[in-house]
Amino acid sequence: MARHDRVQATVQDGEEARAGGPAVRLRGVGKTYGTGHAAVHALREVDLEVERGEFVVLLGPSGSGKTTLLNVIGGIEPATEGEVTAGGRDLSGLGEDARTAYRRDVVGFVFQFFNLVPSLTALENVRLVAELTGRGDRERSAAALAAVGLADRAAHFPAQLSGGEQQRVAIARAVAKDPGLLLCDEPTGALDLEIGRGVLRVLRDLNAQGRTVLVVTHNAAIAAIAHRVVRMRSGRVTEVTANAAPATADEVTW
Repeated sequence: MARHDRVQATVQDGEEARAGGPAVRLRGVGKTYGTGHAAVHALREVDLEVERGEFVVLLGPSGSGKTTLLNVIGGIEPATEGEVTAGGRDLSGLGEDARTAYRRDVVGFVFQFFNLVPSLTALENVRLVAELTGRGDRERSAAALAAVGLADRAAHFPAQLSGGEQQRVAIARAVAKDPGLLLCDEPTGALDLEIGRGVLRVLRDLNAQGRTVLVVTHNAAIAAIAHRVVRMRSGRVTEVTANAAPATADEVTW
């Protein structure tokens, strides 16, 4: 595919992820590792819808299936059974190449560990990933850093940044390609309260701009900032509740 066509496809993917209908729809989703007596059922009969522009927290103890669910939504691994629609695409029957294109063009990922390249500056780390989608120009990457409050740290290397700043670089890297769907797995797990609040503040700001945000956490306090909270246990969704008045990041404590 020519670069112009690839850029145009990426733009269309971003628009598609913000089109009508739910951002994420799961029907009867299961995920099983292994077979026979060794089979592990990580997800069981999960039904869930996430509306576009929602901030949703997936809450549960270790081993509850929340990270597996995020991976299925993000196209990192396929569901074993059921139907998965996300970012305007039916993921259920996609092959590996198509899932790679979906991850590259539609979804932004933020993980607990920052995974920055130590020999690259903050700006270069953002551009490195953005270039994979054909949207890695310096201006767009610099704008992503500015959006997370790090315009003045663009030339700094990861070792020169605090943990919270490194996580914000990771968030900028995820949003530089302008995804409609942002998936975060324990984004504050390696951070203390004050630094973690700063990261949550950035995620709330990005959500306010229209992005759908899903955050996996075992920290029940973080659930207060969400529009809805999805509680999981033993691979199942056990409860979905709404926050009538979501808290601000500064109101969260743990």
